[in-house]
Amino acid sequence: MPLNNQIAPERRDWSYLVLNGLPPGPGVVFEEVTLDERIGPEAVALLIDPKPDDLLASLSVNLNLKAGILATTYGPVLFLIWWTPPIVNGRPSALYEQVMNPLYIKTSEVLRRLADQTHLHVLLSDTVDQVLTVFEYKNTFGFDRIRAGVDGARLAWPGPDDFQRAERAYEQEYDINKLLADEHGLTSS
Repeated sequence: MPLNNQIAPERRDWSYLVLNGLPPGPGVVFEEVTLDERIGPEAVALLIDPKPDDLLASLSVNLNLKAGILATTYGPVLFLIWWTPPIVNGRPSALYEQVMNPLYIKTSEVLRRLADQTHLHVLLSDTVDQVLTVFEYKNTFGFDRIRAGVDGARLAWPGPDDFQRAERAYEQEYDINKLLADEHGLTSS
């Protein structure tokens, strides 16, 4: 049975949440956080945006996810492209890339936790380690399918990997705009 982690409406002051050691620049990382003591720890997405004003101006953000696993000479790479409409000149108004090692067992574990929750909480932060707001989404992102792909990649990969080199190869060989356009019919620019 999935963890019902829907937050009560009165729980909306996040000023007490301070994050330590955020990666530099925009992006998304998964973490385990307790947002509500009645629910306990849950997996959340930390969305880091140095210029969060557009997201903060919205009462709700239509968050979309495109995920896939791509093979490089040095190993597979799991990419998650988080984006929000509207599409302007063939590009989403906001776009965040998350790259993970599908061969790392913790990747599968965090995806399992995410798949087993009824909601995804996205904690918006700028670059000063302060949570500015929390967006709550019904969990329809397909984390169970993403996890199945990760588990399959781990079984299929024939030998050792070098994820740092795989990530660099991914960045050189694949264009984020093309990856996103391939599924959603967006035009690349």
